[in-house]
Amino acid sequence: MKGVLLVNTGSPKTCTRPDVKFFIRAMLSDPYVMTVPDWFRPILVNGLIIPLRQFSSTAHYRMIWDHTKEDSPLLDHAKSLAKKLETLTEMPVEVAMRYGQPDVQLALERLMAKNNRLHEVVVLPLFPQYAESSYKTVVDEVGKIFFKRPYPFRLRVIEPYFRHPAYISALAKSIKPYIAEGFDKLIFTFHSLPLSHVEEGWKKGKEFDYVYQTKETVRLVLKDLDMEMKRTRQVYHSAMGKKWLGPSLDEVIEEQAAEKAKKLLVVAPGFAADNLETLYDINIKAKELFIDKGGAQLTFIPCLNSEDYWVESVAKIIS
Repeated sequence: MKGVLLVNTGSPKTCTRPDVKFFIRAMLSDPYVMTVPDWFRPILVNGLIIPLRQFSSTAHYRMIWDHTKEDSPLLDHAKSLAKKLETLTEMPVEVAMRYGQPDVQLALERLMAKNNRLHEVVVLPLFPQYAESSYKTVVDEVGKIFFKRPYPFRLRVIEPYFRHPAYISALAKSIKPYIAEGFDKLIFTFHSLPLSHVEEGWKKGKEFDYVYQTKETVRLVLKDLDMEMKRTRQVYHSAMGKKWLGPSLDEVIEEQAAEKAKKLLVVAPGFAADNLETLYDINIKAKELFIDKGGAQLTFIPCLNSEDYWVESVAKIIS
């Protein structure tokens, strides 16, 4: 019998300041995320970043949190995806978060509780493109937990699915209803990375090359949509410094407004589920920026979340 482990980044347990602080500290303490000398990382995180970001981040989480549900949007979508995938595949499926709960160890224990005769667990990091700060840190964490004890099953880790036909098809399907309504520009936005990470991946080859993989995803989606590249832009959001991958989403939004564009569509193919960066940074902050600069409408196309066609695609990706 096989089991499935879906792994994403994570989110705070609640939108209260203590939980948001705990989550920020956990994520930024990861050397794959904050690539500074080990001795300096806690000083930077605890002495500068958390004091600066804890209040604004808490306010932003409160703006996007559905208080009628127990979990954050990210975790809620992940649980829904797992439940639907379990029904479709008739295999036990659990969710783990790299930071926060449920963690990898708890998720593996839950899988064994569902079926104690598992011989293989398929691990799907929910990151289409490879990056050390997302895909690699998840794979390393799963491996670290797995080798701490003699689990009675083997692991099979799915590689980044940036060009898998099932992923491309699902992404194109999510976009089609929006482009049918007319638009000036379709913007594909991916999470920015430090240029040092980008260069390191490029040197290793295409399987580690983040920029190549993001561009290949866009190329294949446009091919599926039968759309010309000139109607689109590819950008990067959430840069944390000057030496990060660009152009930035904000720069291109301002540029489009200056060119008299009135209707923008924005999609974030690097995220499997909606989270703070899509629901606040794009759907609220970027939208306000475009309107302030003279635009009329910026529409964010939701992530794949737990749409039925995405569930079917995930089943194909892990098969």
